[in-house]
Amino acid sequence: MEKSIKKLCYLALFCAIAIVLSYIESLIPLYLGVLGAKLGLANVVTLTLLLCFGLKEAFIVMLLRILVVSMTFTNFYMFLYSLSGGLLSLIIMYLFLKTNLFSNIIISIMGGIFHNVGQLLVAILFFSSTVFMYYLPYLMLFGILSGIVIGILGEIIYLKIGNQLKKRG
Repeated sequence: MEKSIKKLCYLALFCAIAIVLSYIESLIPLYLGVLGAKLGLANVVTLTLLLCFGLKEAFIVMLLRILVVSMTFTNFYMFLYSLSGGLLSLIIMYLFLKTNLFSNIIISIMGGIFHNVGQLLVAILFFSSTVFMYYLPYLMLFGILSGIVIGILGEIIYLKIGNQLKKRG
């Protein structure tokens, strides 16, 4: 019982951190050449939770973060973009993690790429147009770059606190 309460407290803390990171990132006017492209700092929380706790916990916190941020700072369309990108990213990262063949940074890069692919698919569905496919090379580049940054941050966090979280959670 005590262990599950500690785990719930950790997940709530990580959810709050992810929400704050999303909010901070929304305040930073960063134009990377493609409309809507951003680093995705909150994804470091998803990666850390996937590494320390597993798929279910990472999914729950990611979903809660997307819901809260969408209701508070964005709109329904951004919710769908975030959800599709987050789900596809998380599934891909989980599959790569389960192989035990890739570093956490490579796993994060794949997450970054597929986050953008998920969002691109939603845009294609919404607008019934494949014109958005022209963004794919740029989005893949941003996915790789953000995946590297998020992967490095996630690796640092995992090395610092991963073992403690696994023991206590």
